[in-house]
Amino acid sequence: MKRRVIVLLFLVAAACASVPPAAQAPAQNPVHIVIVGTTDVHGWVAGHQRDNPPYGGMPVLASYLNALRAANQNRVLVVDSGDLYQGTLESNLFEGEPITLAYNAIGYTAAAVGNHEFDYGPVGPDSVVRHPDQDPLGALKKNAQLAKYTFLSANLVDKMTGDTPKWAKKSIIVEVAGVKVGIIGLSTPDTPATTVAANITSLDFTDPAPAATREAQQLRALGAEMVIVIAHMGGKCSDLNDINDVASCEPDQEAMRFLRAIPPGTIDAYFAGHTHQQVRHVINGVPVVQALAYSHSFSTIDFWVDHAAHKVTKSEMRPHTMLCTVVFTGSETCDPRRAPKGVTTLVPRVFEGTTITADAKVAAIIDPYMKRVEAKRNEKTGITTATKLTRDYEHESQVGDLLADALRDWAKADFAMVNSGGIRTDIRAGELTYSDFFEVQPFDNYPAVVQITGAQIAEILKITTASDRGLVQVSGLRYTKDNHKLTSLTDSSGNPLDPDKLYRLATIDFLANGGDGWIAVTSKIPPERISIDQSRTMRDAVIEAVSKWPQPVNVKVEGRVTVVEPPK
Repeated sequence: MKRRVIVLLFLVAAACASVPPAAQAPAQNPVHIVIVGTTDVHGWVAGHQRDNPPYGGMPVLASYLNALRAANQNRVLVVDSGDLYQGTLESNLFEGEPITLAYNAIGYTAAAVGNHEFDYGPVGPDSVVRHPDQDPLGALKKNAQLAKYTFLSANLVDKMTGDTPKWAKKSIIVEVAGVKVGIIGLSTPDTPATTVAANITSLDFTDPAPAATREAQQLRALGAEMVIVIAHMGGKCSDLNDINDVASCEPDQEAMRFLRAIPPGTIDAYFAGHTHQQVRHVINGVPVVQALAYSHSFSTIDFWVDHAAHKVTKSEMRPHTMLCTVVFTGSETCDPRRAPKGVTTLVPRVFEGTTITADAKVAAIIDPYMKRVEAKRNEKTGITTATKLTRDYEHESQVGDLLADALRDWAKADFAMVNSGGIRTDIRAGELTYSDFFEVQPFDNYPAVVQITGAQIAEILKITTASDRGLVQVSGLRYTKDNHKLTSLTDSSGNPLDPDKLYRLATIDFLANGGDGWIAVTSKIPPERISIDQSRTMRDAVIEAVSKWPQPVNVKVEGRVTVVEPPK
C-alpha cells in the first residue's frame, strides 16, 4: 500500500513538472481597439458636392468606417465632439433629423453636447419660445430620443434638479473586445455666449476640469480600463508634423487649459472640438486629436490595453483622414491645395485595402431630405459675383464687408456690425443660389437695429477685440485692434464718434440680445431702443439688399479694420 502511494505521488509530480508555466497561465496580449472621432459636422450630412472634387458627407464616412471595422475585427468605436446639426439647409429645415439618422446608421456610440445643439429651440419653425406650451430644448430632446447614441456632458447641469438633464448623461462605459471603455462628455462653459441664450436659461455650464476628474475616478472604480474625453472644447495648432512638439499650439485655448488643470493619468485621450482647428499632439501626457470641421476629415487613435494591468499600455495617433472617394496620385487627399506639386490626376481612394465609395445604405437615408430641399437650394437670388469672395475669422474679409454693407443698406443705418463667427464659408464666383447664402449664414438670426451711443459702440469693440471669438466685421466704421486692444475708432470718413450721440447700428438679434460678450453693453440699453425684425432672417435681408446692387458684385477689402499682429 505504501509503495503504491509513493508511485502515485511520483507520477503526479512528473506530470506537473512536464507542464511549462506558460501553459498553466498563458500571458495575454494587449487588446487592440480603435477610436474614431469627428467634430463640428454642422449639418454637412451630404458633404460638399459642389467642390471639385467633392468631399465629405456621411455616406463617404460610412465607407471609411466599414473598411476600418473590417480591418480591425470590428474593434472600432466612433464618437463625436459636438455641433452635429446647425449649418446646412438639409439639416436645419428638419432640425437635425437627417444627421441623427445617419449617425444611427453609421453606428456612433456617443456625442458631446456642443453649443450649437441648442440653436433650434422648440420643435417647429420658431427658434425661440413664442408660446407658453413650447419647450426651448424641444428640438434637441427630440433628436436625443431618436438617437441610438448617447449625448454626453459631465459639466452640464439642470438648474432645477442640480443634475445632468434627463436627455443626456455625464459618461458611459461601453465594452469593445472585452475592454471596458469609459467615455466622458464635456461642453464649453462659453455656451451661453455662443448660442441662443433664451434657449438655455434652465441650464448651467460648470467648470469642466473638476467635473471630468470626478467622473473619471468613478468610471475607474466601476471597472473602466481606459477613459477618454469627448469635449466641445478645442485647441489650435498650426504644425502637426511632430506630435510631441507643441510650440505651434496656442496655450490659452480651452483644451490646453483643461489638460493643465486635470491630474496626470486622469484620462487616456482627449477628442476635441469647437474651434474648427486641427490638433494631433501629446499635451501634458495625453494624446489629443481634433480634425477639421464641416465633415472634412476624421481623427483616429489606436489603443492597446493590458487586461492584467488594467490600463492602456500604448496609443498611436494616426494622421487625420480627409473624406475623399478620389485622391490626387501619390497622396491621401482630394484638396487641390494639398496635392503633390505638379500632380493633377485623381485616382480612386483605397483605405485599409478597400476602395472608398459612398455607402448606399446611408445615402438612401439622407436622399429623401436632399430631394425635399432641392428647389429651395437651387432658387436663384439674382446675384452674381465677379470673383470668389473669401472670409477671414481674425481679419477684415470680403464676405464680412459684403454682409455688413448689405445689412446697413437694408436697415438704412449709420453703421453695421457682424460677427465673424456667424460667417461659415466663402462665396463662390458666378450666379448665386439661395444655398450659397444659406451656407454662408446658416443661423436663423434676424436683423436688428440698435439705437446706441458712440461710447457704447466703443465699449462693444473693446470687449470683442479682447476676446478670441473672432473679429467684428463693420460697415461705416474703421477701427484698429492691437494686441487684443482697441486702439482707434472712427467713422468711415475718419471722424471720431460722438460718445453721447445716438446712432442707428444694424446688427443681428444674437448680438443685440447679448451674444459674443455684448451683454455687458446691450443689457444697459432700454428695450425700446432695440428693434428686431422677425419677419425675415438676416440672410433674406442680405439677399434682398445685394440683389439691388450693380451686378456682378465685386467686393474689395478696403482697410476698415487694421489688425496689428503681435511680434513672433
